Amino acid sequence: MVTKTVDELNEMRAEIAAGTLPPDAIKQYYADERRNVFGFDHKVDRSGKPIEQGIGSPGNQSRNSIEAFKKFHMHEPDAEKTIARMERELAETNTRRAAERRPE
Repeated sequence: MVTKTVDELNEMRAEIAAGTLPPDAIKQYYADERRNVFGFDHKVDRSGKPIEQGIGSPGNQSRNSIEAFKKFHMHEPDAEKTIARMERELAETNTRRAAERRPE
């Protein structure tokens, strides 16, 4: 996820030491990078790792995601278990989507 090189981060550290950047500049860089990649409103798990939210993610599974996995990842260990998990997630997602479409 980090797009800065080691040299660029070292340059930032030198600028922090010189006082031309604020003391939390690197920390702010990482926070901005995370927001750019995962969205400003992304959720995190207990360890602080971002939780995927897009189409094809565990909470928002799609048939296309499953078919792509089957096409490109069947050689991986436990591929059948992964497909079974994804199918369960798709069923749950479809149930939730159907409930959201129903008028109250």
